[in-house]
Amino acid sequence: MDLIRTAYGESVPISGGPAWIKSDRYRIEAKAEGANPRVMGGPMLQALLEERFQLKIHRDSREVAAFSLTVAKGGFKLRPAKEGSCVAPGDIGEHLTPGQKPCGIPMTRVKGPNMTTEIQGSVDQFCKVIGVSLGRPVINKTGIAGLFDLRLEFALDEAIAGAGPRGPGAAPVDESAAPSIFIAIQQQLGLKLEPTKAPGELLVIDHVERPSEN
Repeated sequence: MDLIRTAYGESVPISGGPAWIKSDRYRIEAKAEGANPRVMGGPMLQALLEERFQLKIHRDSREVAAFSLTVAKGGFKLRPAKEGSCVAPGDIGEHLTPGQKPCGIPMTRVKGPNMTTEIQGSVDQFCKVIGVSLGRPVINKTGIAGLFDLRLEFALDEAIAGAGPRGPGAAPVDESAAPSIFIAIQQQLGLKLEPTKAPGELLVIDHVERPSEN
């Protein structure tokens, strides 16, 4: 499921498919000469899923569950990025200069029950990144412009999108866990997520199989 989200539209909700796509885990090792991260994580990953998993998928348009991102009471807590330190993925040459990062490309780490996401870019790009974790589109209603160094640490949970007991405002179950993503965004960034509905795309899985052998 995570690989499909990455390859076919990030925060776009996904419908259909067998239960194992949410539980089985796969490791992909790939090299590509001259391909930037967006190409490898998009069209090239799509081709891999279509070939190895026999994935067939189509897009549908309808009203979907979403989240709106607004500024929390007390104001936002965003650190502006240093000028020139963020480079648009399409402008990246063979190498980044020291201190440069691709704009909008997240760096994520998982430790125990927690995930840390770091991204250098706009609030719109941040919305796309957290939309992947939430499994729903996130609509930027903050009115904040500019590029920022954004870091968010939150507790991983399969019910993170608010469908279960770990929804907005829920306390972590594991004592070593960070706050839920809803609380973390408010405490760490001064922003707030609220459930909403919005016109959007839905990815519908028509067919998928467990992968062929290497």
